[in-house]
Amino acid sequence: MQLNKDDNIRQLPLSHTLYRDDEIDASKAERLVVYHYPLLKSYRWQEWVDHLDSQLSYQYYPYLMRNYNERFGLFVALDSTDDEPPVIKNSDGIHLSPERIRYTPEMNPVWIRLIMRKAVAFGNHCRGSHTKGQPLLKIDVWQGKKSTGINAMSLDCRTQQLADQKTTEVVLSYENVPLRPLKPEEDVLKCRSPLWIYGEKNVLMRWIPTKGNQPSRTIYKTIPKNKNRRQNRPFLDLSSVEALEKSRCYILKSVQQELIKQAAEFGFDLEPKVLNLKSLLTQTKYKSNSSTQSVITSIPLNTKVDVLDMRMSKAIPASEIVSRIQQALDNKKLGTQLSLLPDIEPHDLSKLEVQNQQRILILIDQLKGIVDDRYPLTETLRTQVACQHINVNPHDLSSDSVEAGLLVEQTDDNDETILIPEVDSKYYEYDLSQFDTKLCQEELTRKAEIVIKELELKYLLLNQDAKISTSLPQQKDLLTESLIVITDGYLFTVKNDRPVMLPFNSLNSNCVRDCNEVLNSFNTSVQSLLTLLNEKWPYNYKPKVVMEGCNSSPEKLTKFLRKLTIVIHKSETVSIYFQDPQYETPYMIPLHLEEMRKTLNSQNHLKFPIERWQLPPQEKMMKEVEQLTEEGELTVSKKKGLLQELDTLIHCWYKTLKEMCDEGSTVVDYQEIKKDFSRRLLEIRNARLKPDEKPKSRNPSNLISSWTTLLSRVFELPLGDVRQWLREVPGIQKLWHDPEQGYYVVGGLAPLKKQLQRQPSIRQWHALQGELDTNLLTKLLDVDWVRINQLAGNPCVATLVKRWRECQSNPDEADAPLKY
Repeated sequence: MQLNKDDNIRQLPLSHTLYRDDEIDASKAERLVVYHYPLLKSYRWQEWVDHLDSQLSYQYYPYLMRNYNERFGLFVALDSTDDEPPVIKNSDGIHLSPERIRYTPEMNPVWIRLIMRKAVAFGNHCRGSHTKGQPLLKIDVWQGKKSTGINAMSLDCRTQQLADQKTTEVVLSYENVPLRPLKPEEDVLKCRSPLWIYGEKNVLMRWIPTKGNQPSRTIYKTIPKNKNRRQNRPFLDLSSVEALEKSRCYILKSVQQELIKQAAEFGFDLEPKVLNLKSLLTQTKYKSNSSTQSVITSIPLNTKVDVLDMRMSKAIPASEIVSRIQQALDNKKLGTQLSLLPDIEPHDLSKLEVQNQQRILILIDQLKGIVDDRYPLTETLRTQVACQHINVNPHDLSSDSVEAGLLVEQTDDNDETILIPEVDSKYYEYDLSQFDTKLCQEELTRKAEIVIKELELKYLLLNQDAKISTSLPQQKDLLTESLIVITDGYLFTVKNDRPVMLPFNSLNSNCVRDCNEVLNSFNTSVQSLLTLLNEKWPYNYKPKVVMEGCNSSPEKLTKFLRKLTIVIHKSETVSIYFQDPQYETPYMIPLHLEEMRKTLNSQNHLKFPIERWQLPPQEKMMKEVEQLTEEGELTVSKKKGLLQELDTLIHCWYKTLKEMCDEGSTVVDYQEIKKDFSRRLLEIRNARLKPDEKPKSRNPSNLISSWTTLLSRVFELPLGDVRQWLREVPGIQKLWHDPEQGYYVVGGLAPLKKQLQRQPSIRQWHALQGELDTNLLTKLLDVDWVRINQLAGNPCVATLVKRWRECQSNPDEADAPLKY
């Protein structure tokens, strides 16, 4: 096991909470007033969702659609027994008769979800529900150059009782819900998206349109979240107090605390789920010189790539575009050589003669899903040869073309979003000078490196002469015939140094036969594997429950199998591991978030009279250094370095204060002092260098952090870099695991910034046979060719499966085997 030398266990709370089923206070649970309305199954699920939303979503009733006593129905919670249950009619105008439901332990999942939807904190921001009774939480309002909108979150939770049948997890989930003003020309009666308006006291309210009913206020509509990510907030933002308060983890902590408080009133004692993490060593390191060197060093990319021009606009010769991409690749020292193929008309693409050893890069200048989309034209080509598209439209490289007003989003009859160029749009009008901007160059370089890497992976899959030991040399001892990974609907293994991928579908006899030929050498089969999975399923509900419910179909099993990730490894014995499907992602809620908010608030008010910044005598400062070392705030090495430079540090500090006094400053901010102090210190340190030594561009980070720690103590102020707190949060950087609970947390490799755009990957593994092999699972994540300058969030084989799907004419179907 590759444990880090720092074997300290760090705690990381999650958004999940736990309660013991045998410790619920039934007398308190009975206080929740709940009614049940039977619903006919003759209606489709979505029909009931839309119908009930039209009747209940604009009111503040916590409601939930769910089966009860083998009957499909609707649960509604009231504030007290004095309240009347809402009047609900079906689509035929017939009243539904409610029945009062009393608490029993079997109703725990219903109770906790209604309690969550009843939480009063949500009513302060919004009134009504987004859909299916899920409360909406307004986060903030954003404004762009040409549009405005509202950021919100739709909240929900579900329960899953663990296999011990005593402990239940409450899984908190959210969905980003962007809202935009309805355009004047849009008909509210024809709008299928949920609509919202502002009511009294700036409370956002769900609004149901009726004929002749038109509010004077602005009407907002919901935008599909997967089509509009432009205004999503970072998961964690320490740039200011306000930014932290709008961070996802801070909001989820508030929601979790409110849920815990509300649940306690009704007899449920919830506690946050906590991971006990240890750090793991990895081979993949961050490449700091990414602008002049490739960050993907494990794959040989010094190959020849043919380029095919499929752009809509030919105003700029393809050779000029290829020259720009070649320069970007040369700057990265990849060794890739681009060669432009003769021009060909899009409708003649099927006539293109290709060889399986080719790698083809396709130039396009449009986003996917646009009118006259040229992506689908390569459906046949991508099954024959490794090919990859690269969008070279500078409007898309340097900005968001929808946000810039060049494209408009529209929804078709199938609720699919299509992109249409605006009237008189200049989307396809661009010139070479636009490629010379820094932003455009950086994005083109980033995309170029990615597509060349993806081409090499597809080349490995499509070319029968390509070998894993050559294409993926660092994984040659990992990806062998002793390993099987089942993920995304495929079984992956290796034979004679070649990847093998077989569709994993228990409903297809041919697929079962092919998979069993591989599984037999591991003493198992498709049926045995599914039986074992059912027996060792980590929850009280069984896998078949996932496939039950409204509108169930045989495809449910296929969908379930596609979500499975199973690792089978053979050494002296056969071990089988199963990755938890995690139907909702667990979110990290780091410790001491509230303390960090107070620190940020304090740092905003660090402007004092210059006398306040006078240092105490040097002898006192040396004593403080000793004390900080004893308390563990400074290491012995940091203490030594700090004491060696203490005279110089004090000299620079006083020189900075004197200069500010001479300039007439009486009240100064700490950051102003720090900036001038750091400049002066750097000048002194560079002056000490020998003539043949290169001047430094910055002061040693260890020295500055130690000095800041000392100043924080002597001034009794929070002067430290807030990123230091991030360094103490397990999982933010590198790879961590909880050996008892089987969790693996994959953080970033890059130097920390105050903004964490996405939270680290959190995955839980269960042993179906044998014990979890941390060394094996670490190797499956410790690669540099899945994510740029990052570790893999999932086993690296999942990326090979995705690339194989992209090589098919229909990537959504898992019906194309890759055999040796």
